[in-house]
Amino acid sequence: MELCISSLDFSYNSKKVLKNVSFCARSGEVLGVIGPNGSGKTTLLKCMRMAVRPQKGKILLDLENVGKWRRQKIAQYFGVVPQSSSITFPFNVLDVVMMGRMPHLSRFQRENKGDVDVVHEAMHLTSIEHLYDRPISKLSGGEFQRVIIARALAQQPKILLLDEPTSQLDINHQFEIMKLIRELARKKDMMVIIISHNLNHSLRYCDNLLLLNDGCVHSCGDAEKVLTTKNIKEVYGVEAELNFNTKIDSYQVTLIDVVD
Repeated sequence: MELCISSLDFSYNSKKVLKNVSFCARSGEVLGVIGPNGSGKTTLLKCMRMAVRPQKGKILLDLENVGKWRRQKIAQYFGVVPQSSSITFPFNVLDVVMMGRMPHLSRFQRENKGDVDVVHEAMHLTSIEHLYDRPISKLSGGEFQRVIIARALAQQPKILLLDEPTSQLDINHQFEIMKLIRELARKKDMMVIIISHNLNHSLRYCDNLLLLNDGCVHSCGDAEKVLTTKNIKEVYGVEAELNFNTKIDSYQVTLIDVVD
């Protein structure tokens, strides 16, 4: 499966946020969306799933125009893990993950055994089966984030969109979530598109990167070819070094100083 964004423009009132954005992503791969604050990353994810509609351009999934789909069909194809989630009602973990089945149910239709099986698989993939009856308010940050990912997986999406899923987590939970995301792409042949500010996570766990700057595509392609010292300097205004770490089989970025 291939998702192609073609010549995408989006504006909030008179402020142009995305400018002629084009790129493609494929099943089984992790695409990292990186760039400074205000470069249009979150807006781009919203456009992909038609939470906001672009003024120009197309979102094509296997040549089908997503902009012409009904909301329910979009929700069946796109699973979303937002930058922050809040659940105020006293649901338990199983209830929250079951919410992911809503796009597959008609109005007033109740879940059946098939829906329960899908939910249990999502909980297994995210290693939260043991939390099934725990109140959502009693979870740690890492556990809560796994529940939100499981809820998205319960939709059985073809594409998983994640907006900075590790930004509020401790270091150990950051590694757990990034490993999980990469495994999902491989095991489930899922297309994963993730916004991240962590350049080292992006290099280590993403197959390809989309580098945005001021709403434009600065560079797109293989992670190691996009995240170069030259691009880091041009986009972030920071001097950096890249060195290969044999222990993790990946390049790592060392940020040195702000460019004078």
